[in-house]
Amino acid sequence: MNTCYEVMLDRCKKDGSIVYYDHSISMPCFLRDVDALAYGLSRLGLKKGDVITVYLPTCPQSLAAFYACSKLGLVASFVHPLTPADELEENVRITKSKALLFYDVLVKDERKFKKFGVMLVRCSIADYVTVRKPVYSLYAKCAGKRVKDAYTYVRLTKHAKQTPVTGDERDVVCYMHSGGTSGQPKIVKISNYAFNQTAITIVDMYNPVNDGTNFYLTTLPVFHAYGLCNSVHTGFVAGFNLALVPQYDVKVVKRYFNKYNITAWAAVPAMLVKLLKQNAFDHKRMGKLDVIWCGGDVLPETLAERVDGILAKYSKRPARLMRGYGLTETCGVCCVNNYDRYAKGSCGMPIDGCKVEIWDDNGNVLPVGKVGEIVLCAKGLMSGYLDGGEDLVKDGSWLKTGDLGYLDEQGFVYVVDRKKRMIKIAAVNVFPAEVESCINKLPFVNETCVVGCKVNGKQFLKAFVTVNTDTDRKVVAEKVIQWCKSNLIRYSVPAFVEVLDVMPRTKLAKIDYKSLENR
Repeated sequence: MNTCYEVMLDRCKKDGSIVYYDHSISMPCFLRDVDALAYGLSRLGLKKGDVITVYLPTCPQSLAAFYACSKLGLVASFVHPLTPADELEENVRITKSKALLFYDVLVKDERKFKKFGVMLVRCSIADYVTVRKPVYSLYAKCAGKRVKDAYTYVRLTKHAKQTPVTGDERDVVCYMHSGGTSGQPKIVKISNYAFNQTAITIVDMYNPVNDGTNFYLTTLPVFHAYGLCNSVHTGFVAGFNLALVPQYDVKVVKRYFNKYNITAWAAVPAMLVKLLKQNAFDHKRMGKLDVIWCGGDVLPETLAERVDGILAKYSKRPARLMRGYGLTETCGVCCVNNYDRYAKGSCGMPIDGCKVEIWDDNGNVLPVGKVGEIVLCAKGLMSGYLDGGEDLVKDGSWLKTGDLGYLDEQGFVYVVDRKKRMIKIAAVNVFPAEVESCINKLPFVNETCVVGCKVNGKQFLKAFVTVNTDTDRKVVAEKVIQWCKSNLIRYSVPAFVEVLDVMPRTKLAKIDYKSLENR
């Protein structure tokens, strides 16, 4: 096993392409730019172990930066491209970054980066598009205030000279930002080895039929491990062409399904909800799909059944939605369903190289069917946290996930809820995800989030819902409460229900339950 760069180079489709803003970039061109960027970064004096901050969306430059770092033994620290400048500056300081790659169209004033004390590299949509290239260039120049001494991506990739591979499979290849298994934000260190093991395992499980025209739809952000590993690296390892969507847009997704032979897609539930809401699932667009991998957030069973029904009706292949489970600390996936091993409502079985146990609060392994904390050991496990890893236990190779779940007799994993979300009402453990699952079965409900709230010191549940009907909100609340009374124990019945126009979301498109707790 080698670096991500070497594995990608060995297994990618050499005559393939990457689609970006409807512009096709040939794989030879992309590989040339990876090598050229590696040469350019080395010319700037960056050496093995140095860190560069990748402040970019899902675009060819962010992919090239990742593989160039892998080749040189650098660390790519991925940061959400809409992160405020003060927060970005703190991140640059903590990671000791020496360079910052940013997107010109997203930065109105580059001068605020000068105080960071790092080399600046400006990237642009115009670096790769030909159609409307002058428009993108002019817009970026007019929309932002630039600094004169910033390098440009085009300049750094001007000379395609080969540099030796100085990276190693055990090198940390990237930093990813995580909420941490204990709920505290942390920076996760992930190695080439972890990325490669995860991607190759997924490809071997999936065993895709690829005639050279197949595309992997890449809508997940590269600043999330699930996106970078399972949408990008896995796509290359499987020999797919990639269709990049920098910012999720239903219209773009519909167009890509129409234009390209998209057979695989890794998504989060919110993306599926948007497609269904806008009636974007139809036989013309979904007929070529083999699989939709879905993780990153709670997937309501009603949503899974609805998507599976559409795929079964229209797809020309035995396609279905494959629910999975993972964390940033495990490259985004450690358990997943597949065609050979599938259980309704489960997150699948642990992938090859991963072991899962269920522990009680004292570290004792619980029997089949008992709910406890999910603890795992995996080849794709992180190298640790930047500031230390108290969540790694046993010999330092097992991770306490902070998630509650159980195993069935066949070894399928079922996630119940986040440990920190569990609420005690009258000394009874109540799991918000269980209540949400119940409410989501109502036909007029789109999404649900259940949180705890206290009134005069007494603990209650409050449910926030979005609906697909014009029914009076008071009537909706009454129906939700009545439904819960008929299907749940009394401790799990929400005392309050509030109808929202839209659910608040985190930067990673998950429902922001913390903001709802603070309402």
